[in-house]
Amino acid sequence: MTEGCRLTEKLSALSTGIRTEARPCVPGSQSPGGRATMNASSTTSTTVHFSGLTGAVAPMTWSQFGMWGAVKKFHPYDTYLNVRFRVEIPAGCSLDDVLSVIREMLVKHEALRTRYFDSADGSGRQEVVGAGGVEVVVEQGTEESLDGLLDRLADRSFDFDSELPARFGVVHVEGRPAWLLIVVSHLSIDGLARNRLVEEFTARLNGDHRYGDDRALLTPVARALAEGTPTGVLRNARTIGRWKRFVERADVTNFPSRLPADREPRWMRASMFSPALGCAFDRIADRNAVTSPAVYVALSATAVSALSDRPTAVLRCMISNRFTDAEKRYIGNLSQACAFDVEVGDAVFDEVVRRSMAASIRGYSMGRYRTDELEAIVDPTRFDAMHNDFRDAAASSRPQRLRSVPAIHSLRSRTVIGPPQGLRYYDDKFHVEVRNGAGGPAPAVLIDRSYLPVAEPRDILVAMEAFALAVLTEGRHLPAVDAFRVALTEAVDTEGEVSLDERSGDG
Repeated sequence: MTEGCRLTEKLSALSTGIRTEARPCVPGSQSPGGRATMNASSTTSTTVHFSGLTGAVAPMTWSQFGMWGAVKKFHPYDTYLNVRFRVEIPAGCSLDDVLSVIREMLVKHEALRTRYFDSADGSGRQEVVGAGGVEVVVEQGTEESLDGLLDRLADRSFDFDSELPARFGVVHVEGRPAWLLIVVSHLSIDGLARNRLVEEFTARLNGDHRYGDDRALLTPVARALAEGTPTGVLRNARTIGRWKRFVERADVTNFPSRLPADREPRWMRASMFSPALGCAFDRIADRNAVTSPAVYVALSATAVSALSDRPTAVLRCMISNRFTDAEKRYIGNLSQACAFDVEVGDAVFDEVVRRSMAASIRGYSMGRYRTDELEAIVDPTRFDAMHNDFRDAAASSRPQRLRSVPAIHSLRSRTVIGPPQGLRYYDDKFHVEVRNGAGGPAPAVLIDRSYLPVAEPRDILVAMEAFALAVLTEGRHLPAVDAFRVALTEAVDTEGEVSLDERSGDG
């Protein structure tokens, strides 16, 4: 039976509609799952129920199992891994309409109603539940309060023993439901699945309640079963072999020496919204005939080389592993880390960009594997630098319109850097994330200050933007590491042409 037929069978078997249980939140009150509801007089909560669906139990997929290890390793600080987003609710939608869409999505996408656990032999398992409910927080708010409300919804670890991996909030603004807030465990979705969910929630809230129903679905359970076939076993063996050869060839630790003095907090993160950097890199991507993500990889490689004083930068990078049409529509987590080295040396940035494009392509051959088998031959702690581009490559690979150089420089007035955030624990020494902001990229930098000779991640962000503008024109013929070091020195010595803001730079 095809996945589309299974979905049709499940929908026809559905016997109940939405049932809501609205109740005011009072201090100290508990939800049915045992969690305290939000302490705000203007907040209520409602439960969206589903039942009549067929459940399933299966091994975790390779990517789920890798994320499962990260969730347990980071706990109780694993909230950093929760995937959060918001969708605007069109005028005319009632609260019942929104709740109906939430139920449709829970029914359709198994990843939103899957629990995760360790079996008796220690292997990871996933359980798709056929009946259950999710609490939906209903809150009064403003446009300015949305980020804070979303952070509050996301700032709790998921209790997989009693909680489904998705949380929802509806924010009323000026008397009507205006925004749907969504938080999903990283076990259930990756960045591209997040983008697909935004598309589908948006379509259904706008009245297209059959959006995507004409396409067969690839489910995480089906994916896990396919990975256990002889074809999957062979693919894993080949990929493990590539990792082994890579580690034997390359020194994968960029920052081996700890600094003499400890600084607290040890791990710090900051985000920046920078249309100027984005437009500069669009032009650089165009003149080198590469994708936009390759230029950001080159930026991370250059920064690592400059900060480590090593000619070669080794990066881990999360890749989507979405090759077929079904995988591109997949609501689940397919991303796994690959690794590659970029020779930076004394090369100009355009050459580093071209090398990074080639390295990124090589990396795709290393992105599908059993995590437990990889960790048996490769100590993951040896890798200390990560580059993670959360943007949709299909939408961000080539710009629609290139801005002039003066216009790009003028965009610096729109740069916003959020306040630094101290983290209690992280396993990378240098970590770059690139997200979409509203009208430009929103890169974030995390540093381990016990290993990196930089006091603040903000300094690196300011240097990144200055470096992007320099290599766009007058600095393009300098060695990339020299241009970055100049930009970093100026960032440390001055406040830079940026504004500091109390909100995150994630857009």
